[in-house]
Amino acid sequence: MIKAFAKRRSIAVLLSGGEQFSSYYGGAIARWTYEVYSRSTDKLTLTVFGFPTAEKTAYPLPHETSEMWRACVMLARIPLLRRHEETLWLKALIRRIHRFDAVHIHNRPQWVAQLRQIGYRGAIVLHLHNDHLGHWSASALDALAPRLQSVVACSEYLKSTFASKSKLLREKTHLVFNGANLELFYPREEIREPKTILFVGRLDEQKGVLQLLKAYRRVLDFHPDTRLLIAGTTGFGAHSETPYVTEVRRFAQSLKLEKNADIRFTGYLDHDKELPLYFQRATVFAIPSLFQEPFGMVNAEAMACATAVVAANRGGIPEAIGNAGRLVNPEDAEEFAGQLSELLNNEQARRDLGRTGYERCLRMFDWRVIAQNWINLLDEVIPESMA
Repeated sequence: MIKAFAKRRSIAVLLSGGEQFSSYYGGAIARWTYEVYSRSTDKLTLTVFGFPTAEKTAYPLPHETSEMWRACVMLARIPLLRRHEETLWLKALIRRIHRFDAVHIHNRPQWVAQLRQIGYRGAIVLHLHNDHLGHWSASALDALAPRLQSVVACSEYLKSTFASKSKLLREKTHLVFNGANLELFYPREEIREPKTILFVGRLDEQKGVLQLLKAYRRVLDFHPDTRLLIAGTTGFGAHSETPYVTEVRRFAQSLKLEKNADIRFTGYLDHDKELPLYFQRATVFAIPSLFQEPFGMVNAEAMACATAVVAANRGGIPEAIGNAGRLVNPEDAEEFAGQLSELLNNEQARRDLGRTGYERCLRMFDWRVIAQNWINLLDEVIPESMA
């Protein structure tokens, strides 16, 4: 049994890049931070350091920013100086960070050495949600290991991208999954809509929206009354009409003309206020990622709503959904369409997958479970002498 903390430890959480600590404008990292630490305030004291966030959308936890954020924004616009943006932001925070027992860094392994170089002597936990170490050499990974207390990965897949190259770092690497808020995302079978396929994510090439449309075109041959909902934009709370978005819209329009397809682009949805209803109503949730997605928080949220999932067999997605969904090659339109069509045909199969997914989410991905796992991890890896 893991012992309880001897005292309340203080944690500085560093969000990556320019992410706002916001329920509306923030992404998965801001959400992870809020959902886990809001359930840990009786055990920890913390401050989240990130990009300036409007009070009306900010998560209700202590949040500060660097007074250099305006200069960082300017540097980010200058190609030759862009690489110095985050170093400037970090150095401006160092006096405040010194007072914390530990620093929790999201997705920025280069910050570990920078913090040590500018004098931070507390515990450092590096938390990876994406592949930021896979391209590092074995010697660089070995050099990173003694500078921190732990590396945390959101899936075994993500861990596998670097751990085999460094025994020193592998011994300090732990697994903590992403999760779902089961108070917001839960089954509502009474509002489940027939023949509705849902996509949720950014509208960019690596998320595979175009591949989903190509599969949907084949689905319409067997289920001409099936509706496709595409939820998301190119950024958090913002959108720009990129060439890829234009291509997606043109393909969707061609399907409307050719097959009378019912396709709706919802735009950006408020994660807490709007998104749960879309998962609860959907017949099937599709996640056609083309890249090696490390986890995909939307998988957990779909399962929390007992919604059947058809997902790409990429990265950590198979690990996330287990036996609670169907895996496909998203670039094989026939295979993708076949799995979607089969579930649209078979209500019992959908219900069985939904029930399995909900039980899996309750057991493994409930934020209450993740928060306790995180507290246990901090207690294990942060020595009493550093608290």
